[in-house]
Amino acid sequence: MLKITYLEDEICLEHLDQSIAIWEAERILVNLRAAVSVYLEPSVASLVMPIEPCLRDLIGLAEKELIDLFPCDEEYIEVSFMGTWVAENKHSQIGIFVCELSPDSEFCLYRLWQESRLGTSIVRE
Repeated sequence: MLKITYLEDEICLEHLDQSIAIWEAERILVNLRAAVSVYLEPSVASLVMPIEPCLRDLIGLAEKELIDLFPCDEEYIEVSFMGTWVAENKHSQIGIFVCELSPDSEFCLYRLWQESRLGTSIVRE
C-alpha cells in the first residue's frame, strides 16, 4: 500500500506492508475513539516527479498499472493514480491518500519518489 500524506506545506509518501482495508478499519477506529470525524471517498492523487531519472520506470508502470502520466514542463511529469482520500471532512485539503498497486510497482514509485526528494533537498549547516 502507498500512503501519501498531504500537509499544508509538504507531501510525504510511505510504502506500507498493509492492505487498504485493514489500514482504513484501524484509522476509523482511532478516529472514533478520539471523537474526531473521518471522511473517506474514492479519489485520484497526483505526484510531480522529475523526468530524469524517472521517466523510463514511470512509463513501464503506466503500461502495466492504473497510473497516468501528464507532462508538466521540460523537467517534470505528473503521476496520477486512483485510491481513497481520507480526511477530517469533505472539504479538507489536508489528509491522507492511500492506494494499492502491485508490490513491485508500489516499491518502484516509492524508490523514485525518494530519489526525486534527494535532488531537491536543502542541506543546512
